[in-house]
Amino acid sequence: MSSDDASRRGLASPPCYAAEFPGYFGDASLAPEVVARLNALLEAERAGAKVLRLLARELPDDASARALLESVCDDEGDNAVALYRTIRRLGGEASAVTGAFVEKTLAIEGLEARLRFVNTGQQWVVRKIDEVLPLVHDGAARAMLDAMRQSHRDNIAACDAFLATVHR
Repeated sequence: MSSDDASRRGLASPPCYAAEFPGYFGDASLAPEVVARLNALLEAERAGAKVLRLLARELPDDASARALLESVCDDEGDNAVALYRTIRRLGGEASAVTGAFVEKTLAIEGLEARLRFVNTGQQWVVRKIDEVLPLVHDGAARAMLDAMRQSHRDNIAACDAFLATVHR
């Protein structure tokens, strides 16, 4: 569109008609497949935060495991918020569902076994991020997913280190 075309349409400057050009402000839209994959991650992060909060509440305040669970829970909650905001910013509909991971984890007996299952879930998230990253072209969304992947790797290592200290 030329400046003359913009003037005839009543638009004063390029920013006034920038909305006609997707991505002008960095707000590229997401393909439905990508939205579905990000929503699966969002649901998993919500479930992770919920189950970790429940598990932490079962432990004494001074238990070393409680501090670990609360830290991982905080990361899960932060990731859920970041995913929600990213999906919405890119024009997707963010899921309001919490994944089935809560019930699956609580069906397992004992903190050690539950924590090993949580780590399996953390590894699943890392794999799913690796799968979706090539489909995401928005720089901010990619950076968020990279940070989320790293937080999961860090939490897997922290849980593994804790589990190594637990007597079998």
